[in-house]
Amino acid sequence: MVQVLKDCVRNQIAEAAEVQFAKVGYTKATIGAIAREAGVAAGTIYKYFADKEALFHAIITAGFVEEFSSLTRRRIAAFAQPDGLHAGRSILESEAGELLRFWVRNRLKVVIILARAEGSAYESFGASYVRDMAGQTIAQAREQFPQIEITELFRFMVHKILSDSVRGIVSILEAFSDEASICEAFSASTAYQLAGINGFIEWSLAQGAQDARI
Repeated sequence: MVQVLKDCVRNQIAEAAEVQFAKVGYTKATIGAIAREAGVAAGTIYKYFADKEALFHAIITAGFVEEFSSLTRRRIAAFAQPDGLHAGRSILESEAGELLRFWVRNRLKVVIILARAEGSAYESFGASYVRDMAGQTIAQAREQFPQIEITELFRFMVHKILSDSVRGIVSILEAFSDEASICEAFSASTAYQLAGINGFIEWSLAQGAQDARI
């Protein structure tokens, strides 16, 4: 007898796996726990997915990863605009809004790939994500503020600011699930972060001016 696979069951399993991966991480998530979350027998999962790895890649796809990275690069590039670091801009505007809406649509997926992917093919994504953002940010700083000296301290601070930002993204997406609350939390977080970034830029410019006088 031909076995009929149902899209609704497949989606049910994928959604349950997404919850489990976000909650305990790829390594600790088990097929048994995913089955209980989905309300199906463990054997049913293997009718739809070869193993846990296949299930993970059905959720965290290459297309998702590329879109996430592309939207982030565009968001950072927007900071080079004259009003790119203006706290009064709405986080729902242009590149910031695109990235935020992506986070809202893919809340648990973002949590997984940034903080719960250990043991998977994307376990180094979080570190690479910060490193790539730092590289782009420093390159833009060189172009936008040529008087700033790119020292080891400057590189360290950029990396620290971005690492803290990623932890903040994960924390907000874990704490809130509805769009309104997520947007409000990111609005508050962005205002706080921009004040710190602008203060760091001012400090760096002042240091550059001081060094030039010596």
